[in-house]
Amino acid sequence: MPAGKTLDTKAYLVFREQPWKRFVLFLSFTHQHSELCVHLYDHSGGIVTPAIQIHDQPDNFKYVMAYIVFGSRHCMGFDLTISINTKTTKLNEYKLLKVLFSHQGLVGRGTVCYLVRRDGQEYIIKDHWVRGDKDVILNEVNILEALKGVPGIPELVEYWLVEMAPGEVDDTQMYRQKIYSSTAGIYRTHVRLVLKPKARPLHEFRSRKELVKAIRDIVLSEFLL
Repeated sequence: MPAGKTLDTKAYLVFREQPWKRFVLFLSFTHQHSELCVHLYDHSGGIVTPAIQIHDQPDNFKYVMAYIVFGSRHCMGFDLTISINTKTTKLNEYKLLKVLFSHQGLVGRGTVCYLVRRDGQEYIIKDHWVRGDKDVILNEVNILEALKGVPGIPELVEYWLVEMAPGEVDDTQMYRQKIYSSTAGIYRTHVRLVLKPKARPLHEFRSRKELVKAIRDIVLSEFLL
């Protein structure tokens, strides 16, 4: 199997099992292990470095290997704003209870929905990557704010653009030094929404009456929109 296709599959599997990863790194050795390439995958797709000639460019080879072996979790693609037990914002701390939904794909919004708790109340954190420039990345936020109070529409508690450092918004363009015409417009920005109320999926209804009321509310919401 070609190396590229194999790595595509591995990147998909990593994102599926570790949805909190911002990107995934892989190494490939070719030409009788004399050349090294670094592959990076995120929700905008995959990119690969030019081949490093291991014997002719030993310093570059050592730099890459040191980065992989001794690099921080941030350098390896982990989202440091999320830990196993908590998620911290500038003002609030949410305790992560479980993953409710995880997007099963490589390229795309990479949506992950977490069930969280703060001050004894449960919320949903929607973690996703939005494509487009600053004028469109908050379209969903604007829609939710415009529909505030409409029955059946989740309430937006707060939102933020994820920052890896103060003033440094997390987006997939930061990993690409040059914008090519073929990749223009595919970059995505990391956005989180906090929503309420927390509800159960429709298929988990506890009685026929509850199911009918839920369907009625859905129809009513469509009518009001």
